[in-house]
Amino acid sequence: MAALCYLNVLILIPACTKCRHDEFVKFHLNQGLVVLALATVCACVGFLPHGSELGLTLTLLVDVLSLVGLVQTLRGLKSPLPGIWRITRAFHPFN
Repeated sequence: MAALCYLNVLILIPACTKCRHDEFVKFHLNQGLVVLALATVCACVGFLPHGSELGLTLTLLVDVLSLVGLVQTLRGLKSPLPGIWRITRAFHPFN
């Protein structure tokens, strides 16, 4: 169930079920929410004038973060994603 946290809008499934009280799922819900917010910001950058290349590059970087998080959940790891652990530490609505 925690793997769904890194698949964009599918984060709603573990967020709306009882499994959100599990510590492992909470950890990945918080990280997945930050990744989703970053993906949204990067997509908006792509709509700015002369920002399409930058938006695409940033979106690809966020997709890599999402893939790393997905692999970590499937392996059963609870390690913070590189680059966003500070944001996740300060922003944790599911705790």
